[in-house]
Amino acid sequence: MAREILHILGSAQPEASSIARMVCALARGLDPARYRLRALFLEGEGPLMGVLERAGVQCAALTWWRGARDPAGAWQFWRRLRSLSVDLVHVHYGGRFVRRLARAATDGKIVMHLHSRIMEPRGLLPVQISLRDTDAVVAASHAVSRCVVDGRPRVIYAGVEANTKSPPRDVANSELVLGAAGRLIPLKGVGDLLRAAAALQAEFQQLRIEIAGSGPERADLEALVGRLGLSGKVRFLGWVDEIQYALARWDVFVLPSLEEGFPIAALEAMSAGLPVVASSVGGVPELVVDGETGWLVPPADAASLASRLRAILRDPEQRRSMGEAGRARVREQFSLTLMTRGFSQLYDELLGDAAI
Repeated sequence: MAREILHILGSAQPEASSIARMVCALARGLDPARYRLRALFLEGEGPLMGVLERAGVQCAALTWWRGARDPAGAWQFWRRLRSLSVDLVHVHYGGRFVRRLARAATDGKIVMHLHSRIMEPRGLLPVQISLRDTDAVVAASHAVSRCVVDGRPRVIYAGVEANTKSPPRDVANSELVLGAAGRLIPLKGVGDLLRAAAALQAEFQQLRIEIAGSGPERADLEALVGRLGLSGKVRFLGWVDEIQYALARWDVFVLPSLEEGFPIAALEAMSAGLPVVASSVGGVPELVVDGETGWLVPPADAASLASRLRAILRDPEQRRSMGEAGRARVREQFSLTLMTRGFSQLYDELLGDAAI
């Protein structure tokens, strides 16, 4: 009989789609005779529930995001888990209280999946955490794994399907397009991209910037565009469901973040054959090879970012070769097959010979 794996997720809104896509890939890639996947969202219902259900994942949602400060929500969570026959709880969202309630409500193994580092508000220093109350810890990158003070986290990289060839480009289009994707929050450093673009606009009259994503900083960023004299050269695309169509228009993918656990957006850009110019933070250097698949720059350094962008915009052959190297790297080291195999091995180890 297939074993039940329950994934605990946060938001079911499109902005949280990276983790949901990972669960979808597991639902499609794991042996259905061995494992059956469920998902429980803790921040209410949303479109991602339908996405997961179409992949064969049975979904439910609660509204419980305040942890121990919301005993009614905690009670709902506990009751929901008690009503299920769960062999393993894979926690993507929530802290110690979520794990402890899952332990109390089920007989299943507990896996904590760390997708990012928790940062101190001052100085952006990683917070060290203890995960002794789990049966296994998965980290999105080695950078994330180093935040755990006890145990030995297993690094399982996210995976995507690598495109086999570059998307067709409009040869009549003389624009050079820098693309970025992510939530519009200060941690993503989009303002540094805009300041770098402002330093380049006199030299590259055909330069355009497209930013895919939504978030609370959008109004401030739009105001910054005006102050920098970039009006008419920057497009805010909002949330983009099918990012591959935007990637097909872009010449360079830019990731100016102040922190990243493991950037799925950059992984998708490399899969599409784009060079990546990114901040050297968190797990980014584990994905982007400096000077081979793109360039790494110091975070919060618009001048360094502009310098690297200037060089790559001047050199179409470098853009092509770095893009091809990035695509090959995704295919060899960050494929969906490798990701699924990693989780299958973990589940097998935790559940033993019972998963048959």
